[in-house]
Amino acid sequence: EGGGEGEGEVRGAAAALLRAGVRHVLVTRGAKGLLWARAARRSSGLDAEVCFEELPALAATVKSTRGAGDSFVAGAAWGLLRAPTLDLADTDTVRAALRAGLRAAQLTVQSDAAISVEVSADRLEPALAG
Repeated sequence: EGGGEGEGEVRGAAAALLRAGVRHVLVTRGAKGLLWARAARRSSGLDAEVCFEELPALAATVKSTRGAGDSFVAGAAWGLLRAPTLDLADTDTVRAALRAGLRAAQLTVQSDAAISVEVSADRLEPALAG
């Protein structure tokens, strides 16, 4: 659930980064999940339109948030590397990788370890399928 003044500032900052040439902006928001901003070309091909997508955090019994962000990044990178082609313009590929990152973060927050031993290819693979 988005909203509030802070949310508007975050979205504004993400849009500014996209206008500056960044292709994807990811904002992790703990239990609120992830905000993904990306530039999408209008049909005319002129100017970039900003697309925002919210991916919810996965339900978890939180023991510690230490290492959750690192686990997210590792899981998302793993997901991108597992893709048939590394095409960052393919939103389905990126979305699947982000789901793998969210799964890695979920496993980590349910553990006392900075990065849970539960984070493994076997546990992340289902997230790629959706």
